[in-house]
Amino acid sequence: MNKLDKVNRLAAKADAKVAKRVRKKDELADSAIAALKQLGYARTSLRDIAELSGVAVGTLHYYFDDKVDLIAYCVRRYKVGFVAEMQSILAEDAPPERLAERFVSGLALSIHREAKTHRLWYDIRSQAMFDPSFHQIVEDIEAGLVELVEEFLERTGHTHVDATSIYLLLDAAFRYHLQKLLTDDSTAPADFEDLVMGMLRTVSRAARIGR
Repeated sequence: MNKLDKVNRLAAKADAKVAKRVRKKDELADSAIAALKQLGYARTSLRDIAELSGVAVGTLHYYFDDKVDLIAYCVRRYKVGFVAEMQSILAEDAPPERLAERFVSGLALSIHREAKTHRLWYDIRSQAMFDPSFHQIVEDIEAGLVELVEEFLERTGHTHVDATSIYLLLDAAFRYHLQKLLTDDSTAPADFEDLVMGMLRTVSRAARIGR
């Protein structure tokens, strides 16, 4: 084995070690999310997460600096998955109006299926107003959500509309109906869908008039 082969072998071993570490962090994050979405940020300690995840507290400390580091990793992981799911809808070959309907339906379905996970996001976003440790993660995630809305507007022919403004409207409607669902209003996802589709039609009409 020559020197180049040794270097390549060592590099492959290092890459495999990094990949293994990432997989373990993802496994721990998935378990942590299951605990956090039930109890919320403030009521959950690392010990609680470790107990519910079936691991030692020391294991969590080995992979994450502290509770903030763990939660930031969890929230980023779930939001990346959420954005990817919504982008897969936008990648579909469909007329703009139909694509808009599918996108909004996807948001409504996410309220129904992932209510407690989305609740964790809003919990952390609120905490960021008090704890600067969460500033960067919240800023990064919201920037990604605005980019998602911008992609949605481009795919549906609304390039003349400000993405941040539409994101704020969608976010307010999403949070409101999420809260309604969490207080046992089973019609909330469908109400969200009706409201947002009406809102988008209003925006489209206003934009056409303003041209």
